Amino acid sequence: MATETDKSKVIVTSLGVAAGGTAVHHHDFPEIRAEGNSAADAAGQLVNQLTRALDSALTHWRREAVEHAIADVKSFAEKS
Repeated sequence: MATETDKSKVIVTSLGVAAGGTAVHHHDFPEIRAEGNSAADAAGQLVNQLTRALDSALTHWRREAVEHAIADVKSFAEKS
């Protein structure tokens, strides 16, 4: 069953001129963040971190939530 992605769930934050770069996180997983030179780069890093989080997703519900977040972030990265 395909689920529709929601790119608006990806939160983008500028790290400022001094730090240079962008941070992103998924609305449902604010504790998992990634940084990059651009929003697309940071989103790619976030996909990697969320994929690693699947290892600790012990329930079916949690695994589905992480997989949906990965799909949202991938969709965002493709459009950025």
